[in-house]
Amino acid sequence: MGNNAAFTAFEATVVACHNKGVLDKDLLSDLMEPYRDSDIDSGGKLGTLSKDGLEVEEIVLKVFGVKLPAKPKLSKDYKTWTPEQSEAHEDYHDKCYGAFCKITKRFGW
Repeated sequence: MGNNAAFTAFEATVVACHNKGVLDKDLLSDLMEPYRDSDIDSGGKLGTLSKDGLEVEEIVLKVFGVKLPAKPKLSKDYKTWTPEQSEAHEDYHDKCYGAFCKITKRFGW
């Protein structure tokens, strides 16, 4: 069983630092380090968005210099999405999460 609370705290800290404009690769690495080899679990993710609309995985990728995949253009009301739009949304997040996991793997997550 993973540590959902740890991920929630990590997410809030990363988003806050990004919003303040102080987050760089060194600081982000320092923020990830305390969770090294822990059972941090993204199931605790709240989905908090930064001021520029990024989720924690997108912020981490951006800070580490990983190019984000093309984000599908979708309405904010997910109930109006077609099956193809839902699939594009899932595909985008799967790609982001996969790239995020490659980074967090360096920290033993």
